[in-house]
Amino acid sequence: MKKIIVLILIGFMINACSSDEDKNNSSDYRDYIAKKSIVSAINFMPEEVYSGTDALQPSVLKLKLISEEEFPCINYSISTTQFSKGNELIVRFDKIAEPSGCFTAIGPAISYIDLPENTDKITFLNGDKIDQYSIDINDQKIAITLIQKYFTTSLYNKTFRIPTNSFVYLCGTNKDNTQIYNDFYALIKQNPDFTEFEFEGEGRIPYPKTTTGNWINHPSRFFKYKNVQEFKNLATILNNYSAKNIEKNSGVSISIYGWDNTKFYSWIEN
Repeated sequence: MKKIIVLILIGFMINACSSDEDKNNSSDYRDYIAKKSIVSAINFMPEEVYSGTDALQPSVLKLKLISEEEFPCINYSISTTQFSKGNELIVRFDKIAEPSGCFTAIGPAISYIDLPENTDKITFLNGDKIDQYSIDINDQKIAITLIQKYFTTSLYNKTFRIPTNSFVYLCGTNKDNTQIYNDFYALIKQNPDFTEFEFEGEGRIPYPKTTTGNWINHPSRFFKYKNVQEFKNLATILNNYSAKNIEKNSGVSISIYGWDNTKFYSWIEN
């Protein structure tokens, strides 16, 4: 009997402590909390994006927010309000926003928000629910560590950054012309200004890892360059190679994406 009473008392103490911790945690954010919450659970990930489709400039670090719930239009978005508290980014979820015009396809609601480089903590607010993560951002990688969660999920604990002066070689072929992948890869390797590298260790790679939609989607190859003009010369090299070796409608595509949003394609004049 005494053991039962002791266990009950311990349970009350634990619950009291937990309630106090939750209360204290909520009180830290009382100026930011809204009564209304969104229903959908949210996945998130850091991503480096470009401000314009064709703008040649370095990428900007963003936080991508993706609802787990899918909606009848693929262009639903997530309305949020952001606050800064020292190096802490506070994100309040306000609502799932319905678009004025529907892009007819089922999909999640998606939004991007700025992720300052000096951020070391992210706090998500959904009504009175509070999720928190620590985040370490440097030039090589972004690492996210869970503190507490109720409604969010970090899709990747670690994400590689896009290296300066780097590019990715992508090639997809048909079944009967796979040699094109190795042939153009050999042309790139011949240039002493280009150094092939790999993303070592755990983490999401920021470049595409393969092509998509080809019969054979070959693995990507990653390079760094020293001379920007040598990199620009790849456009002419690709034009000449494509004219001589890639037949129209042969199921072959070669793409080169640079760190600053430069893009070369085998099917157009670069």
